Amino acid sequence: MKKSLFLSLVVLGSVVYAQKQPLLPTANNLVPSVNAMCSKPIIDTKTLGVTLWSDNFDSLANWVIDNSGQAGIDFGWNINNTSDGWWSGNGINSTGGGNYAELVNGDPTQNPGTQALSVTYNLTTANPINIAALGGSNQISIEFEQYGARFNDLQDIQISTDGSTFFSVGNNLDKPVLSASGGSPYANPDLKIINLATILPANPGNIWIRFSWTTNYPGSAANPNVWITYGWYIDNVKIVTNPTNDLSITSKYWGTAGLPYYQIPTTQTAPIDFEIDVFNGGINNQTGVEYSINVNNGAFTSASPSSTINSLDTSTLIIANSFTPSGIGNYTVVHALTADSTDDVPANNVISNTAFNVTNYIYARDNGTPAGSTSNGTDGFESGNLFDIWNAQTLKGIDVRMLGGASGTTVGTEVFVKLYSVDATTGDFVFESESDPYIVTAADLNINKMLMLNVPVNLVPNTTYLAVIGAYSQGLRVVNAGSSTPQTSFFFDYFDNTWYYQTGTPWVRMNFDPTIGINEESANISTLVYPNPANEVLNVKMEINNTTTGVIAIYNAAGSIVKESTFNVANGIAVEQVTINDLSAGLYTVKIITNDGFATRKFAKK
Repeated sequence: MKKSLFLSLVVLGSVVYAQKQPLLPTANNLVPSVNAMCSKPIIDTKTLGVTLWSDNFDSLANWVIDNSGQAGIDFGWNINNTSDGWWSGNGINSTGGGNYAELVNGDPTQNPGTQALSVTYNLTTANPINIAALGGSNQISIEFEQYGARFNDLQDIQISTDGSTFFSVGNNLDKPVLSASGGSPYANPDLKIINLATILPANPGNIWIRFSWTTNYPGSAANPNVWITYGWYIDNVKIVTNPTNDLSITSKYWGTAGLPYYQIPTTQTAPIDFEIDVFNGGINNQTGVEYSINVNNGAFTSASPSSTINSLDTSTLIIANSFTPSGIGNYTVVHALTADSTDDVPANNVISNTAFNVTNYIYARDNGTPAGSTSNGTDGFESGNLFDIWNAQTLKGIDVRMLGGASGTTVGTEVFVKLYSVDATTGDFVFESESDPYIVTAADLNINKMLMLNVPVNLVPNTTYLAVIGAYSQGLRVVNAGSSTPQTSFFFDYFDNTWYYQTGTPWVRMNFDPTIGINEESANISTLVYPNPANEVLNVKMEINNTTTGVIAIYNAAGSIVKESTFNVANGIAVEQVTINDLSAGLYTVKIITNDGFATRKFAKK
């Protein structure tokens, strides 16, 4: 992955991501684990080859249950055809029907706080599965159907080659957290497949399979809320052979110097790189493997060099030519992975389109789709994102989005925004400016809210900055939108005065609108627009008492800038012509902006 300007920061803690409440009125906010970002085996959703072994839980004797000494249907694993937990009334809609395995740990809705603490619930195959005797090699995968949802759970899939020592081969930390502020349950059923080819020796013997459940937060084990589970349902467990030709995409990266931006101001456009990691989970080596992109239906195309990926190897494919956006507008990038062989499992080659915007003034790391929030219980905190600056620019304001609703930001909370620069030598965050304290009102929630810095900051090219929102007390809930790779979004905990990185992207944006801080029309500016209505050209006549440089901005009815140009006036009258023949018919606003203030006029486009 390409490196950000932010090269030398030492990781100062673990992940803090989207602190969330479950869908329970009694649960406290907690955070997911760093393990969600750790390297893990390839996990695909695909149709595989020959089934060597299977079990659908029809015989309870095929499984050993260890419920950490807990008894009763409300605690640990059970096998039957009835959903016994509090969350899902109907259980799993598995393709085989009949019995299934279910994980339960108390009922936090009817009996809050009665979850069993400090437990690990294991469900293990009673007998060894001899892969060699079944005619298999290491080219196999575990496949099973599951249902449930994740809160603070660690839902782990493990194997053993000796029946006593088990190690993890996969988990559900790739699933979103379900909470009052976002997330979703698993598909019902969700097909999970874990490729064991890179884990097992070439000629494996016996293996045992285990499904293990515990908390994802052993450091908070005394808190009953870290032991809440919505339930985990398992059915139709299989060991299947891997396909002959199977390339799968294991990761995707796009961005400038390591940081992806979903909104980029025209002043900060820079080359955007694209790359993917591709795993060959099939039996055959794959030749002629190529990754390509197509931007805006052929406006820009490029591809990686053709390569060969041997069986069980992973390769990074990098687009040969970076893409630099050429102007304001929406950009959609279509991705494709091709090879000489026909892939047996094309579904795991699909890469979702990448969409971003070039704007007038907004610089955004979040994707604009709220999903979860960041908070810190009873302690104050700061949360925000890194931004690389490529061209000199003055920053006056920071946009934020604070969560509303029953689990949202408390009205009356005092919040602020801050800007830090990053010391390229030490990695330290160096304070630059902040806003005045702001008292949150109900109207400020679930909207894009701009808070003005009390001292504008002249940003230095080739420097990384951290923009944050914060509060010194409880009550703030910052909306997250999208995910961040480690060390690109950050959280400062006032409880221990420590910076942590977070993997949820907080809705914290740089706003370069030059009108920020200009609160009223200036008596030093007189303006006239004509003809009105206009068709081809609009004349903007200005009389300004001082010699100045300014901006003419034309806004549409939705408040978006559709035209912008600069002008110079030498203490007198000037007339600027703006071509408008490409504008749609309708009502527009012209804003004349100078250091002394601004003036506005409306006109109609015929």
